[in-house]
Amino acid sequence: MRGVLLIILSFLGLRTFGQEISLKKIDLQKQKALNYLENSQIKTSTKNKTFAGEWPAYVHMTNAFVLLGKSEKYRDSNCFNMTGVFNALAEAYIQDTSQLQIKNMLKNAYPELLTYKKDSLFNFWKLLPPNRDLSRKTNNPEGLLVRRPTHYKLTTRFINNAANVAFDNDDTSMGNLSLYYYSKIFGENNGQNVSYAAFDKYLDSNRKAYHWHNFLVKIPRETNAFLTWQGKEREFKRWSFFKAAMHNLVFYLPSSCANPRPFIPYIPWGANDIDAVVNANILTYLGSTNQIEKSKGKTGAEKLINYQINRGRWSRAGMYYPNKYHFHYAVSRSMLAAKTAINANRQAILSHLLKTQFSDGHFESRRKVNKKDILQSTVYGLTSLLNLKELGYNVPKDRIDLTMSYLLKHQNEDGSWNGGVFFSGGTVVRNVLHFKSEAYTTALMVLAMNKWAHFSSAQ
Repeated sequence: MRGVLLIILSFLGLRTFGQEISLKKIDLQKQKALNYLENSQIKTSTKNKTFAGEWPAYVHMTNAFVLLGKSEKYRDSNCFNMTGVFNALAEAYIQDTSQLQIKNMLKNAYPELLTYKKDSLFNFWKLLPPNRDLSRKTNNPEGLLVRRPTHYKLTTRFINNAANVAFDNDDTSMGNLSLYYYSKIFGENNGQNVSYAAFDKYLDSNRKAYHWHNFLVKIPRETNAFLTWQGKEREFKRWSFFKAAMHNLVFYLPSSCANPRPFIPYIPWGANDIDAVVNANILTYLGSTNQIEKSKGKTGAEKLINYQINRGRWSRAGMYYPNKYHFHYAVSRSMLAAKTAINANRQAILSHLLKTQFSDGHFESRRKVNKKDILQSTVYGLTSLLNLKELGYNVPKDRIDLTMSYLLKHQNEDGSWNGGVFFSGGTVVRNVLHFKSEAYTTALMVLAMNKWAHFSSAQ
């Protein structure tokens, strides 16, 4: 029905948004965006609070939740915002190396990026002194550092220990992609990027555990796809959903496999999980670094992604990514990085995008996700359309222009776009604990404007 409406509006001459776009207009609004990103990049560190080289991000509690506190907004420093902004700007610069403003920002961001890295792995949060004592039985070891948010004051021992998360394949893939881009742009050898073998070490194969959320959303056992966390999960002699559910219901007891231990990196709920967006991000890294054909997890990741596409599970494909169109963005990005090396149902992604685009060009996620998360959904929709066009798919230019026009009209006076949900706490807090960043959304728009300009100049 929506597609018919678009055709009727076009025929009547009412859809004139795309006619307002010009290369000059794109350049002007892109420059405003770059100025915003340059001005908002932190110049001076405040100990354990904010850090030179990063861009602001925020944790939003949409409503009060047990153990997490009341509805509020908190400043946060995290790897995914850091790499999200960094990688979008790096890709924009590689496409147009005349944008020296971007190169300077990347140079300033690089030292801060490394603070999330240990050996070849990256963590979502950086190491900081704990907010409180973490064990009833013993004092915190002298000089102890843990993973935690910067400003969000977690109160109980339990929730502080739960925040001390293990290294994960998501941040590791995107962090190493940042290192790859930095080396490519600056010609500095920062050491060999993480090998595909590091991701193949944690596959959904021959496990004696399973995540309850994966069970409920009907992801099959033994997908051979990439797992999210780099660490040992709590295993059962014989797994069953009943056993796992009982352990999760008594998660506050030390005897539960879901209980976090003091001073030990934690895998949430004690069980590793499978996320299609995480798998797409890993494929993006492996494709960019020409390692994809070597990986054992590649086939399983493709099957998982296609499984979610064929089921139409656009909103549920990512456990940590509640925005419906983040899946389209992540998968189209992985296909672009790997070119023809990924066998994904691209046409179904394009068809869904065209089918769900509104008559003024915008896209909408679910109501619970930041009140449909319209702006962020539209940015993801636009970048997905541009990625598919770059892959050679027949994406109507007027559809791209329609969405671009909508977004250009929603740029703020300071050059930014309002940040939407780029990440969440996952599982039970998937629709409660959201991470947002104006810098992240604005950096994606800079990349989208570069891509739009490239296609327009070529025609």
